[in-house]
Amino acid sequence: MQPEPRMLIRGQKVSLRRAQPNDAVRAYEWLALSDLTPTMLGAPLYPDLPVPSPAAFESHYPSYLFERGNPYDGRALIISSGAENIGVLIYGAVQLLAGAVELEMWLAEKRFCSSGLGSEALRLACTWLQDELGVDNFALRPSRRNVRALRAFRRAGFRSVTDPAQAQRELGLSPNPLADSELMLLTLLPPTRLQHDPARTYAFFDTEFTDLLQPQLISLGAAATDGNAFYCEISDWPRDKCSDFVVDVVLPLLDGNAVPHGTAAEAFTGWLCQRRPQPVIVVTDSAYDRWALADLLGGESLPDGVLWQRVALPVEQLDAVVAAMGLRRHHALDDARGLRQAILNPAD
Repeated sequence: MQPEPRMLIRGQKVSLRRAQPNDAVRAYEWLALSDLTPTMLGAPLYPDLPVPSPAAFESHYPSYLFERGNPYDGRALIISSGAENIGVLIYGAVQLLAGAVELEMWLAEKRFCSSGLGSEALRLACTWLQDELGVDNFALRPSRRNVRALRAFRRAGFRSVTDPAQAQRELGLSPNPLADSELMLLTLLPPTRLQHDPARTYAFFDTEFTDLLQPQLISLGAAATDGNAFYCEISDWPRDKCSDFVVDVVLPLLDGNAVPHGTAAEAFTGWLCQRRPQPVIVVTDSAYDRWALADLLGGESLPDGVLWQRVALPVEQLDAVVAAMGLRRHHALDDARGLRQAILNPAD
């Protein structure tokens, strides 16, 4: 028997967990075969949005949303209230450059509506996505005909934008085929300070990668509060995919002792585990570095006993600290050392 899926986050009324492959069928049934379906899809209210067949559902919501993988590709989350599974919330591919993601949500039955369950689930999901993946901007695009959904989304803190076309471009969202969609956004402020706990080991982490739009990992460095450091370069990335900035600034700083991706992942995992038994917090200043952790380690979760935390720093502050320390800016290990200095000793 498989173990029960672990809850990600709990609120007062609902909790969220990652969907499993067997949740895909029920997610389809909640969307296409429930007493809420006529309020979202199909005639008479939605002749332009037919109720999907199972095959159409799987095409629009691929199986990877219900399986373990890179969390930045998108994921389905199951909403529970007490012992009942009451709905699904799906986030799409994370737009790293904009720090944005689009959400979709539907509940299983009408009896779960109008009691604040959906609104709380949205707030929990946004909090979790910021804490776990570094996403700050959240988008929803409901039909204006779906008055119930609009009300729930506003209750969760989402607000309609005045220029949806511009916001859509800035957030990297794909065009929405729905003619009467209402683009609604919620923005959360990123954390800017670290609450330092001496009982924990902090590993300040930085990476270099090929390009901002389609990044591939080049190198990684970490500097821990216990005095240890880690540095590794990756061998399997395409030079022809590097931006001009990376070619001019980053590549000349590489040491040249690169290893395959899997070797780097094993070495870094071993280094993190050596920092225990104290809890280990990997600290970065960017969601790109959290993406790099997921890409490097090949999964949704960090090793047992390891957490991630982002502390947003102005680029100019890190520039100044690295320069004052006489280090090489845009070398992963030197930037990690500068990050440690800037966060732990901000007045220095």
